[in-house]
Amino acid sequence: MTSGTHSICTFSTLTGLALAAAANLCVAQEFDSFGRSEVLPEPESDWAFVNYSLVDVTDDHFLGLIGAAQTGRPADIEFSPDGTSLFLVETFYTRGNRGERTDTVTIFDTHTLGVAGEVEIPAKRALLLVVEGTLALTDNGRFLGVFNLTPATSISVVDIEKREFVGEISTPGCSLVFSAGELSYMMICANGDLLTVTLDENGGEVSKERIERFFDPEADPIRESGVRYGDEWLFVSFDGMLHSVDVSGAMPLVGESWSLLNASDREQNWRITGRQPLAVHRQSGRLYVLARQNDEPLDDPADWDGTEIWSFDLATRERLQRLEARPASADAGGAGATLGSTSGDGASNILVTQDDEPLLISAAGTGISIRSALTGEYLHERMQNAPASGWLTLRMP
Repeated sequence: MTSGTHSICTFSTLTGLALAAAANLCVAQEFDSFGRSEVLPEPESDWAFVNYSLVDVTDDHFLGLIGAAQTGRPADIEFSPDGTSLFLVETFYTRGNRGERTDTVTIFDTHTLGVAGEVEIPAKRALLLVVEGTLALTDNGRFLGVFNLTPATSISVVDIEKREFVGEISTPGCSLVFSAGELSYMMICANGDLLTVTLDENGGEVSKERIERFFDPEADPIRESGVRYGDEWLFVSFDGMLHSVDVSGAMPLVGESWSLLNASDREQNWRITGRQPLAVHRQSGRLYVLARQNDEPLDDPADWDGTEIWSFDLATRERLQRLEARPASADAGGAGATLGSTSGDGASNILVTQDDEPLLISAAGTGISIRSALTGEYLHERMQNAPASGWLTLRMP
């Protein structure tokens, strides 16, 4: 920090029986100027975003904030294959919160977190509370798909290499967008189908094909917050069924569904809950799930925290451990509470780092907790230098 001398002038008005005089009072005063901007080094495996704040979860160190994000609410983050850029969708109005609307895909430099460019897209992007599926990059890293809702549904396609808008693809009855191959996206349809959208090498539409009845939307709808495990997408239903989709081929292949709840769990009214209810450690093949007991079925499980975190072996489908997901202590200090918690009695979001000794990150309205994903031992019961709550995203790759 450097300091300098600045003059501050204040206008003082003297009053009496009659207006007498006015004087300008100028005072010399010392002030500190702003510090220098830093450039981030190459990312570590334990770096994560809490909404738009980048933190080192091992050292409990705040690293930076994505600059000038005008998303209106937390939104999906996508990364370029080489890790040098990240992408957000932003919305601007000519009069702040009203007036003519402009939507952009904004490109940020991952080392400075500053704006590196933008591509204007149709002002149609879905303004949703953050969920997985509002933004997806094809597996070849070339085309970014943005989910639109007007209320008609569609995808805006952006060529990341050329930094230009390619076109809009209509997807009636199907919502959210997930990467599903080198030049493909996958969408979830209101009738329980899956829609696959395939692009050509220029980002234009080649085909749209449906897989019927991925799930039953009347009997047991699925949660929109899926998690990717290699070439598979995993989704959980309201009733605790895990649905998988393999996207390694030309068309998605639906796998066998299985229950995360055994007979005893169901008898005790355990349910899968939370806004970000699933996380996967790819190397060990472990799935982490937020769960809570609730006597009555939940209209929206996303509105309720998980009071436990369960881990499963995805190969054997065996439950390996049950960890308490208590809310971070408000007495532990750290950043103030923010909006974004759910019922407030557990964790609403979970994430797992992808190293050999993975860390389990859990977010509640009162703070971010860090523990070993293998043993459950706490590293930080409450981080001191991170937002108190928010959507969790690993800094990738």
